[in-house]
Amino acid sequence: MVELTEIKDETNNTAPTPQVVPSEPLNGTESKEAAEQDETDEDDSDFDDDFDENETILERIVALKDIISPKQRQTVSNIIGSTTSIIRSVFAKGGSLTWAVTTSALLLGVPLSLSILAEQQLIEMEKTFDLQKDANDLLGTEATTQPQATA
Repeated sequence: MVELTEIKDETNNTAPTPQVVPSEPLNGTESKEAAEQDETDEDDSDFDDDFDENETILERIVALKDIISPKQRQTVSNIIGSTTSIIRSVFAKGGSLTWAVTTSALLLGVPLSLSILAEQQLIEMEKTFDLQKDANDLLGTEATTQPQATA
C-alpha cells in the first residue's frame, strides 16, 4: 500500500523584503532613475534565477514534466500514439496498394504493349510487301508494253 505525505514548501513562507526608502526627498529626475534602476534590478534577478547556462535542452524538456499535469500528458500521449498508428496503417495500406497496382500493370501492361508492337510491325511489313508488289507490277507491265510498242 502507498502512503502519501504532504511536504510543505519552505521557500514560500519567507516574508517579502522591505523596500528601502531614502529619507531625503528626491526630485523628479532622480526618482525616475531610481524607479528604472529598481525595475531593471528586479528583472535581472528574476532572469538570473530562471536561467542556467549549463542547462541542456533535454533537461528543459524533462522540466516540462512538472508543468504539465498527468492527465494532460496522458491525453497528449494518446493523441500522439493514435496519430502514429494511423500514419503507419496508411503507409502500410498505401504500400500494399502501390505493390498491387505496379505488379498488375507489369503483368498486364507489358504483354499488351509487346503484342501491340508486334501488330504494328506486322502491319508495316504488309505495307512494304504491298509497295514491293505494286512496284513489281509496274515494272512488269512496263516491260511487257515496251517490246510491243517497238515491234
